[in-house]
Amino acid sequence: MNYGSKDMDNISISLSEGGGDSVSEVRVDGVIDTITAGELESVIDSLLKRKRYHILIDLAGVDYISSAGWGIFISHIKDVRDNKGDIKLANMIPNVHEIYELLEFDKVLRAYNSSDDARHDFGNGTISTQTKKKAPE
Repeated sequence: MNYGSKDMDNISISLSEGGGDSVSEVRVDGVIDTITAGELESVIDSLLKRKRYHILIDLAGVDYISSAGWGIFISHIKDVRDNKGDIKLANMIPNVHEIYELLEFDKVLRAYNSSDDARHDFGNGTISTQTKKKAPE
């Protein structure tokens, strides 16, 4: 079930839930920076208020994530994991993935090559598996 989309200055966020599992998929397109990060945080906050702790963030359409954007994921991870959930990132473009590794967020958040891989990992109930995004050759 698709719950709609929010179009902001330079960000689009859509939330999909259902499909026979407990995963909430948040698709983000655009730039996550200090101006747009609040919109993403509102979506994540609404999921947590509804006790939705299996959160998949599809970043295929994201060109850039500022420190404010990365901070949203980090600030929510403890609460999510305390409730036996996780936040998993999928489909990062190489430039975004490079920053993710440079900032060592790969030690805290898992990244997957596809939404299906991340969704499958939720199904296994594991939070320690990580699929590395391969840099283009």
